[in-house]
Amino acid sequence: MKPFMITGHKSNTLLVLLFLSVAGVLGGCHHESQLPSQAPRAVRLETVAAPQTSGETLRYSASILPYAQVDLMFRSSGYVTNVRQVRGADGRTRDIGTGDYVEKGLTLAHIRRDDLQSQVAQAQAQLDQAVAQHTKAAQDFQRARALYSTQSLTKPDYEQSQEAFNATHAAVDNARAALRQAELLLGDAGLKAPFSGYILSRNIDLGSLVSPSTNAFTIADIGRVKVTFGAPDYVLSRVRLGQELTIQTENDVAPWKGWVTSISPAADTRNRIFAVEVTVSNRDRHLRPGMIASVSLPEVPHLSISIPLSAVVPFPSEPEHFGVMVAQERAGTLVATLRRVQLGTTHDTSVVVEGVQPGERVVSVGAQLLKNGDPIQVIP
Repeated sequence: MKPFMITGHKSNTLLVLLFLSVAGVLGGCHHESQLPSQAPRAVRLETVAAPQTSGETLRYSASILPYAQVDLMFRSSGYVTNVRQVRGADGRTRDIGTGDYVEKGLTLAHIRRDDLQSQVAQAQAQLDQAVAQHTKAAQDFQRARALYSTQSLTKPDYEQSQEAFNATHAAVDNARAALRQAELLLGDAGLKAPFSGYILSRNIDLGSLVSPSTNAFTIADIGRVKVTFGAPDYVLSRVRLGQELTIQTENDVAPWKGWVTSISPAADTRNRIFAVEVTVSNRDRHLRPGMIASVSLPEVPHLSISIPLSAVVPFPSEPEHFGVMVAQERAGTLVATLRRVQLGTTHDTSVVVEGVQPGERVVSVGAQLLKNGDPIQVIP
């Protein structure tokens, strides 16, 4: 039997193809064996501690307002004939004005009384006339009733006399009311302070012609003040009526104490904020309307987990979210696994997070250079 032999041009071609195939396979295996594996990245790890009790104090900017503030106006028109005189800081007498403290019931200014006294006299004369007419009508009605009882007077004449009596009686009542009104206007010729407080403004002078719409004085009671601030809906659970809150002003070292006296039942439609009012005792009148203050809401204790801020990285393709690199072992190799977390309150160099468990290790240094699944090497 002859040995099997490949001859001719076709045999050479087959040998070449076979050689190239074997060489390619061997070359490929040699190339894969030479590919270098990714070197672990050097990082530092931080072990997640057990949850700690913490609290968050919220502060809001607030405005200080008077406890009560009114605009004082005369009840009737007239010329100002007197403005109360006080002694100024320079020792000279001057008209009472802005910044002066007044006691309740103090008369601040007068308008001309002659005009009002004339109105009182006119009302008195009208009352006297109405009384005289009523007296005559009463006598006529008495006679008419006697005649009607003996059938000496017709019923229409009797009813007419009775109507005259009733009309004059009503006229007397109206005249008395007009006299009382004129006397009240005369009594209000002097403008008095309705409560003790400071004058914020004076808009009249001696000789000014005023009317019931003229704002003569603005007076404010600051023996107590109202501290007002706006709170969003998620904060309302921390506020209740009668609650004691701390108020701090820029110029005071010691804080003030106040009590919540009003919480708006509805939010402002423009900013969705609820108005909260705190009343503060101000006997020494140190707090002044217009001052800026801050109100501190109490802490709400809760358990939270904190990690270093340096461990937080942006979450890929979701820039509004964040993540951390958690160290995990895979096949004997330590790798970084990206995990999405929810951030909370920041404190100095740490941040409260949700999404990691106590005992887990997160990359605290070098996290920004890692990708999910990268091998890592821990350095001290």
